[in-house]
Amino acid sequence: MKKLLYAGLLALTATGCFKNSDLNIDPNRSTTVDPSLLFSGASTQFSLLRVAELTWPIALMNQMWASGGRWGLEQAKYDQTRIRTAWGRTYTDVLKNLEVAIRVAESAQPINKNALAQCKILKAFAYSQTSLLWGDIPFTDAAKGSVDLPKFDKQADVLNGTIALLDEAIAQIDPATKGIIAPNDLYYGGDMTKWRKFANSLKLRILFSMVDADPTKGTAIGQLLAGGNMIAATTDAMQFQYYNQPGRQNPRFSFTAIFRGGVQSDWYCSKVVYDLLASLSDPRIPYFYQVGPEAAPNEFVALNSTENYTTKSSLVNMNLLRPDLPEVSFSYSEQLLLEAEAIARGFAPGGFDLATQRMRAGVRASLVSFGVPATQSDTYVNQLPALTAANYRTVLAQQQYLDLFMRPIEGWVQHRRSGIIGQEIPAMSTPSGAPVAGLVRRLLYRSEEINSNPNTPTGLAVDAPQWFDK
Repeated sequence: MKKLLYAGLLALTATGCFKNSDLNIDPNRSTTVDPSLLFSGASTQFSLLRVAELTWPIALMNQMWASGGRWGLEQAKYDQTRIRTAWGRTYTDVLKNLEVAIRVAESAQPINKNALAQCKILKAFAYSQTSLLWGDIPFTDAAKGSVDLPKFDKQADVLNGTIALLDEAIAQIDPATKGIIAPNDLYYGGDMTKWRKFANSLKLRILFSMVDADPTKGTAIGQLLAGGNMIAATTDAMQFQYYNQPGRQNPRFSFTAIFRGGVQSDWYCSKVVYDLLASLSDPRIPYFYQVGPEAAPNEFVALNSTENYTTKSSLVNMNLLRPDLPEVSFSYSEQLLLEAEAIARGFAPGGFDLATQRMRAGVRASLVSFGVPATQSDTYVNQLPALTAANYRTVLAQQQYLDLFMRPIEGWVQHRRSGIIGQEIPAMSTPSGAPVAGLVRRLLYRSEEINSNPNTPTGLAVDAPQWFDK
């Protein structure tokens, strides 16, 4: 971990041989680090991890997508090789850069509080995501440059720590002044009003991931909703922009363009998702999927976790792999569905009538975001069942899972928290030939970490539940 977390810091802090002399200063070389550039690098790497290295194996392990046997990445194999670099890059390319950016910004005069807030919000996002993927992780000792063998903090402490970090960042935001702006802020272009909304919404998401393990978080959820100032429109969505330009394209498109000649032939229709869509007569089917090359029009053929593809097998729609598709970190539909859950569970007032309104609005926003026409979306959501004490958990969990179809990291967290172990929604079975009895519930620490840091937890299987996973 020492080399992973701190390598390169010397390049940022070293001085010349003649400490007090101008003779050693290169006038053509910068002697300071711009926090905006560090933030830009960290956010770019974080998005690339979310949309590439982490997307593909997690989408398969979570049975959101099927491999068709193309990659040898069937869920039954629980292949960890393609996520080995994600652990190291999260700490070195994301969190280390953010930590250095924060230190530089804090030492500047005057202090740019908005830049600090942006870095802290992204830092909280990265730490919470990493914990919800792996469980216990280095947090208090991480990316400091002063600890050789960082301890692994308990997941509850990490998530509580990210909430405290968000509160700190929110308190620093001044929408009337500038922070990190475009082109270095590819999320909001420096709009601090939207950054504050995202920070509150991210806090809501983290609280929901904790509430089943720590019921006191229900009160915190209610208080947060009462305060408002969260994502309240599609234009508030937190998303990283990609462009249809060489070197700036969404990596999911780039992979298909480079290795498959632009023909989608890797990511197939999962039976779990398709069966749920079909059971609900959901209009997103042709927007999620495209028919196989030898299938009849509207002939959608889904695959289970271990089936090999055929020429009739349906694939993830190429429109969802287009070059300029943004990487969505938090959507308006997710916000509405979380609000519906909060109200239905009694964390916030309004009862099931208001919860139903929020749920239908969230589903409508989701449908429209995938390309379903507004009139067709309206017709569909108006016939969705009203939420009741008997059905709200199932109805909401189904819609939350479908809404996160192209966001498998959040989709995996949502599925694990959707019900007690073995009763998650939608129902999934352990793939044939799997090396463990249950579904995947965590990523494993890579061997390099275990061998170099004795604080790394050992003896965990991929189906061992995390603290939040009740």
